[in-house]
Amino acid sequence: MSENHERPTQSKPLALGLLLATTLLFATGDTIAKLAVGTLPPAQILFVRCVIVVALTVPYVWWRLGAAAFRTDHPKTQAFRGVAILCSSFLFINGLSYLPLADASAINFVWPLLITVFSVFILKEQVGVRRWAATIVGFCGMLLIIRPGTGAFQIAALFPLGAALTWSLAAVVTRSVSAHDRAETTLVWTSLIMLAGSALIIPFYWRTPTMQEWVFMGTIGLISIIGHSMLVYAYERATASFLAPFSYVQLVWATTLGYLVFGSLPDRWIAAGTALIVASGIYTAHRERIRAREKRA
Repeated sequence: MSENHERPTQSKPLALGLLLATTLLFATGDTIAKLAVGTLPPAQILFVRCVIVVALTVPYVWWRLGAAAFRTDHPKTQAFRGVAILCSSFLFINGLSYLPLADASAINFVWPLLITVFSVFILKEQVGVRRWAATIVGFCGMLLIIRPGTGAFQIAALFPLGAALTWSLAAVVTRSVSAHDRAETTLVWTSLIMLAGSALIIPFYWRTPTMQEWVFMGTIGLISIIGHSMLVYAYERATASFLAPFSYVQLVWATTLGYLVFGSLPDRWIAAGTALIVASGIYTAHRERIRAREKRA
C-alpha cells in the first residue's frame, strides 16, 4: 500500500481545464485511430500504443519508486484489470473500423451507467430509485443509437458496447484495489499486462507500416500517455463528482472532428440517444455528489 503523501493543492479551474484538454486529446486520438484502421489492423495499432506506454511509464515509475511500484497483494485482480482494459481498447478500435466516430463514441459512453450496475452486483453498493431510473434512461438512449431489430442496426455497434462493458468492469475492479495498491502499481501492472496480451496476437496481424502509419501509431501512443497523466492530475485537484459531468464534452469533440475529418454527422436518432446518455450520466454524477455530501455531514 502506498505511503502517505502531501495532497496537491485543490483548484477546480485548473482541474476543469485539464479535464477539458484531456477530452480533446482523447477525441483526437480516436480520430487518428479511425484514420489508421483504414489501412492497419486494429491489433497492430494497439500493440504499438502499448509499447510506447510501457516505454515511457515503467522507467519513470521505477525511477520514482523502485521495485515497490511492482509489488501488489492482489496480482489476480490487477491482471484481470489489465486484460479488461486490453479488451476494451481492442474492441473500441475495431468499432472505429465500421462506425462513424461520433456513433462509436456515443455508444461507448454508456460505461458510467454500467459502472452503476456492476457496483451493485460486484461491490454490493446501495443505489437508490432515482439513480436506477437515470441508468434506465441512459440505456434507452443507447438503444436509440443502435436500434436493434431495425434496418438501421449494425452488428458493429457491439464493438463499442463491448468496449464500454469491459471498461466499466475494469473501473469497478480499480475501486476494489485502490485502497490497497498504489496508483503507480496499478498503472504499471495494467501497462505490462496490456503489452503482454497484445504481443500474443500481433504475430498474426503484423505488417510493415508506412512512414505515415508509424506517425499515426506513435501519435496515438503519446496522446494516450499524456491524456491519462493529465486526467490523474485533474482528479488530484478536484472531486470526481465535480469533474465527471464534463467528461461528456468528449462527445462534442468527437462529433466535431467526425464532421471536419470524415464529413459525417449523427442522424436525429443518434443525436437523441446521445442526449439521453449525457443527461443520465450528468444526473448520476449529481446524485453521487449528493451522496458524498451526505456522508461528510
